[in-house]
Amino acid sequence: MAEAQITDEELVRRCQNGDFSAFEEIYRRYQRPIMAYIYQITRNYDEAGSIAQDVFLKVFEHVDRFDVTRRFSTWFYTIARNAAIDYLQARSRKVMVSFTDLDRDDDPGSMAASASAPSEPVGSRLARGEAKEKLAAALAELPQMYREIVELVVFQDKSYEEASAILGGISLGTLRSRMFHALRRLREALLAAGGSSGNDLI
Repeated sequence: MAEAQITDEELVRRCQNGDFSAFEEIYRRYQRPIMAYIYQITRNYDEAGSIAQDVFLKVFEHVDRFDVTRRFSTWFYTIARNAAIDYLQARSRKVMVSFTDLDRDDDPGSMAASASAPSEPVGSRLARGEAKEKLAAALAELPQMYREIVELVVFQDKSYEEASAILGGISLGTLRSRMFHALRRLREALLAAGGSSGNDLI
């Protein structure tokens, strides 16, 4: 079986049975996405790289305790998120925005809570080369929680269920509402930066 076809959980099982070369494949699969996710929390490339290395070490040290009947990626991202938040809190930086605070900009007339997950065309449009610079700038202006949700659901194609678990078990309705407002803010920022052409970037 090709390495790409082997599940994360099977790779973990191999590690637990003493085949630590399987962890090299886990590292290959997760190096970039974990780094990207941590960066959206810290907004610091150097620190994100350092934190990511610590996260991989922690995962390696505790992989023998992982229950392979669970989803490995959820466990991994939760460890990464906790490490990134610990880094921010240790430096007494005000970065966290509560979900209650975010609720205040909800449009009562909208059906945000029932919004469906972004379709593939949205993700592909976001990833287009000409949009990257403006998108990165617009994303940087979002509250931390919005950045995390966009990174997980749009860029890393996580389901709402898995994103909910990674983000501490928030309700799916709340998560869909956050996505609605995150995409709305991104669209507004892109329009401000690119005029009418910005409407095509998201």
